Amino acid sequence: EPVWGRSNGEIESQKNTKISVRQPLPVLSASRAKVVQQSDTVTARARFKPPERLERVKIRFSTPQRVEVGGIPKVSSLYQGQIAGLTESFDTVIYTLDAELQKYTEQLVKQSASPHVAMVVMDPRTGHVLAVADRSSSIKNLYLHTGFPAASLFKIVTTTAALELTDISPMEKIRFRGGTYTLNQWNYRPDRRRDNQVMTLTEALGKSCNPVFARVALGNLDQQVLQSYASSFGFNEVLPYDEPLELSRANIPANDFGLARTAAGFGDVYFSPIHAASMMAGIANNGRMPRPVLVDRIVGPDGMLKYRAYPRYSDPIMQSSTARTLLNMLEATTTTGTSKKEFFVGSRPRLPGVRVAAKTGTLSGISPKGINRWFVATAPIQNPQVVVVVLNVDNQRRAMSSSRMGRMLLEHFFRKGKVVS
Repeated sequence: EPVWGRSNGEIESQKNTKISVRQPLPVLSASRAKVVQQSDTVTARARFKPPERLERVKIRFSTPQRVEVGGIPKVSSLYQGQIAGLTESFDTVIYTLDAELQKYTEQLVKQSASPHVAMVVMDPRTGHVLAVADRSSSIKNLYLHTGFPAASLFKIVTTTAALELTDISPMEKIRFRGGTYTLNQWNYRPDRRRDNQVMTLTEALGKSCNPVFARVALGNLDQQVLQSYASSFGFNEVLPYDEPLELSRANIPANDFGLARTAAGFGDVYFSPIHAASMMAGIANNGRMPRPVLVDRIVGPDGMLKYRAYPRYSDPIMQSSTARTLLNMLEATTTTGTSKKEFFVGSRPRLPGVRVAAKTGTLSGISPKGINRWFVATAPIQNPQVVVVVLNVDNQRRAMSSSRMGRMLLEHFFRKGKVVS
């Protein structure tokens, strides 16, 4: 299971302590606080006064190093350009959210016709949540809901295990029969005589070819291996976060048919959009999954820094070399695979110069009822700066596709605020 370690020099809780000169004082300004130099520390006298217009929020310290918040303020609740809230005790809570990006993400969610839609934007280097928006006709805080089937996103776990524990290479050619998405009792087992189609592992990942991943699992992996790798990715435990989360779960069956279907994305595997963002961030961050962070810092009414979040990371979920290989493989989703139509117009890329690693997943679910359509991505591959997760749940195809919403957000991110369609 992941072990969440502290970063060097971390000071997560600074209740009633002075602020080291090595740490910035981002909330205070000369007009609101008198700063006095005292040897190697800086203290702020109690002229700090947060704006009364800040939205009221609830927050508690679950441990001295952990906070829990009861929701996210409106994008209009700003302090010095950052989304912020005010507690009953007049503590100012500064969020990691980017106000401009948050506003655009909310606009995209409003444009979707799906009854259930969630989007998460994260900085993979720190785990900072840059934007989050959702809407549901029946579930509050949809982006935290752990009842969504992981679907073909689980192919990432299967691929990781295969790359690290077997001789399979990204360009390994794997034979199969049946359609790309067909996986049943007729075609899940290999048969040299009848397997008349072939794909490389990279092509199969991009096109989400189910029988190929059945072959990978049955020929090279087993229940214990997949269960172990699922645990490394944070399944079967509660992901640490600044809002309450339930358990993400992955139950890997031992029988061949169940193992084959689970490896391809049809298994008893469920998690949340925020967990999907952390998983993708782990790949982008050289195999170390960051703890997602929503609260950046808390400042008391006297101007003292009471809390600051510093990056925490899991133990490695994969080798750094595997992470780099996997990022390059996942580019196939946007160049030749299931999202190609959104990222290319003919042979012309919509994001010139930006290589995007992505994965899609589609599977029916019951909580909420409907077809779950995932899109997860990180970019640019050479130096990932952002992770985007989109999930639409609908029984019809009238909604804007998750791939399109993800592509639009990435375009917006890399064009520095220019809204595109």
